[in-house]
Amino acid sequence: MAHEHTHHHHHHDYAKANADHFSEQASNYRTELSIEIAKRCAAHILKKYPFDSNKTELLDFACGPGLIAFELLPNVKRIVGADSAPGMVEVFNRTVTEQGLSTEKIHCVEIGALKGDESDLDGALFDVIICVQSYHHFEDPIQITKAFAQRLKPNGRLIVIDFADAGNIETFFEKVHEHKHEHEHIVAHKHGFTYERMIEIFKAGNLQNPQVEEAFKMPKSEMKTYQAHERMAKVMECDFDFTFHYFIAYADKA
Repeated sequence: MAHEHTHHHHHHDYAKANADHFSEQASNYRTELSIEIAKRCAAHILKKYPFDSNKTELLDFACGPGLIAFELLPNVKRIVGADSAPGMVEVFNRTVTEQGLSTEKIHCVEIGALKGDESDLDGALFDVIICVQSYHHFEDPIQITKAFAQRLKPNGRLIVIDFADAGNIETFFEKVHEHKHEHEHIVAHKHGFTYERMIEIFKAGNLQNPQVEEAFKMPKSEMKTYQAHERMAKVMECDFDFTFHYFIAYADKA
């Protein structure tokens, strides 16, 4: 019994540490590097679904400040962003206002976790759900995949971009969070994911036809050509080398 209680408590701390950390990062998230990565991710996402600007309704889960969402906007009818960090939600919605866009077309809501029932997002269903660079933060990727499956329309598609288990990624996470000793709270899957693991997660999460392929690579040498936020810049000055291997994985609602 005590064990269950601790686990629950840990889960809460974990989610809160994540939200606090990313709220702190929100205001300096829009850098040359993050914009470049967002553009590449958006280009890959657009190839993986027949987007229709008159029809496609998209959920961007763990959307951050919306860099990818705003890239995709011309190709969809409507986007709902969702993020657990209040700072990110605020930056996202401020951008909507600044760009003179209607909140019917695009807005962001603050969501800590999905329950996996009709209470999620008021029962709204989507043609596409995207989740970029966030699966490695989730303690239970299968549970969240099941919750996503419930928010998809029939034949709807989940598209995930994240880090492959390659290229010294664990060392990178340790370096980026070492000053605060916080990486255990923030990065659940420090190795990234193998392609086989993503396929297992999708199948266990009630989705079908799972596919995984390499999206793009981003070596440290290339990252250094873009201006980045302060902590990232520090890590890029470290003496170890790393390359991010991004995969794109997708699967469909039965």
